[in-house]
Amino acid sequence: MELNDNVFYTPSEFAKLRNCSVPTALSIYNLKNFPSENFGKEKVALGSAIREWYKIKRERGEN
Repeated sequence: MELNDNVFYTPSEFAKLRNCSVPTALSIYNLKNFPSENFGKEKVALGSAIREWYKIKRERGEN
């Protein structure tokens, strides 16, 4: 699976991309600075926003 800029990803799809568990993906989606948004009852994040989020350097423990 590859991250596409113009696609919205659910936490379960993000977990497959990152090769992590769904609970770990959900904890990332719930971070204050992660670019997720609510879509109905599920959170989603745009691929390009995820890519930009990863470009920003963060200190450990920073949300």
